[in-house]
Amino acid sequence: MAVALFEPLAEADVPDAQFNLAVLLREGRGRPQNHVEALYWSALALLSDGTYAQDMVTELLERLPLGARQAVMSRLLDRLTAQAAAGDPDAPRKLARVYAELMPEPDARLAYIWFSICYALGDNRCGEGREEMAEGIDPEDLIDVQIEAGERFASLPYATMQEAGNGSGTTQIP
Repeated sequence: MAVALFEPLAEADVPDAQFNLAVLLREGRGRPQNHVEALYWSALALLSDGTYAQDMVTELLERLPLGARQAVMSRLLDRLTAQAAAGDPDAPRKLARVYAELMPEPDARLAYIWFSICYALGDNRCGEGREEMAEGIDPEDLIDVQIEAGERFASLPYATMQEAGNGSGTTQIP
């Protein structure tokens, strides 16, 4: 019954429900044990600042074979990319963290792009991540990555929201 209660809440991006569902799936309570699904849900909880999920994510990343980890990362990226395309303001930070922290091989370029978008949206937590990722990008390539970040930002609803919000097409920084 607990799985049936937590699952719709987890799908609705409630971090505590995501973590609790992950615990049930990791232990095989309410459904047969499934570490792949447990990683998916615990990673989503972690990305929503559920630091309590870090130990489970670390444990499952170590336990699962590379192919299973890559499949989970692909699902996470699909979900979060769709959320970004729909204008979810938390999606860029979560995408950046997947590329920076959870991928089997971090992707500094894509993490930088998403941290840049996140920071442009006013989330100051993303500035440090952006700068850390810049250190992993060749200075000659950084300009191209910045241009790509701007193009990606312009293709998302955030750019339109900001234009509508201040009427000038530029972000007002206090």
